[in-house]
Amino acid sequence: MKRTFANLVQKSLAAALLVFGALLCGTSSVEAQVSSTQDLNVNWVDPGEAMTRVKAGVEVLHQDPNVNSAGSDAYIRVHYYKSVYRRLDSGEPVPIAVVSPLLQNPSSFMAPESIPGVTLSDNQRQGLLNEMKNLLKN
Repeated sequence: MKRTFANLVQKSLAAALLVFGALLCGTSSVEAQVSSTQDLNVNWVDPGEAMTRVKAGVEVLHQDPNVNSAGSDAYIRVHYYKSVYRRLDSGEPVPIAVVSPLLQNPSSFMAPESIPGVTLSDNQRQGLLNEMKNLLKN
């Protein structure tokens, strides 16, 4: 009887440690996402104006001859712009539409719906965010 009780206690303790570890890791990734959205204190244009500006940006980017070369700067930017446009069109607020494509997988940024087959560095992600902030501020 004692042996069975000891086994149960060990299993329960191990399970509790695993859950605690998972919560700890999950909290740190959420904090990373929140810290990257804290610099979104911008006087944003309204969603209609944002869509107009993003669409104009896409049209300019499509003039770049490298826009269809996977991984090129123009390719990354045009896919990010299109993702922001789709989100605005679906009714998301401007700051959410700007940051959401960049936070889909904060550790490796594989966002197939926004930039197919591209893994961005933190610097690239921050550059896209800054570019969009400058485009969509009043």
